Amino acid sequence: MLIPVVFKDGHEELVSIDELQFLLLTEEIMLFRRSDGWAVLGQDKMRNQRAPYNGVERRQHNVFSLVDHWL
Repeated sequence: MLIPVVFKDGHEELVSIDELQFLLLTEEIMLFRRSDGWAVLGQDKMRNQRAPYNGVERRQHNVFSLVDHWL
């Protein structure tokens, strides 16, 4: 899947998800297209701006400890 982006110099391009992640980290783009419209860097909320989760880990399952036991 390719995502439309607008670079800071104004040119538009279609990029992969991996390329988008890199462009977001390096802040080389101004806008990218989401399913609900254009996202503006520095204005719209991004996933990487979430606060880290500090609660109890609940995704572990006892089955995984049994596997370690048999190894």
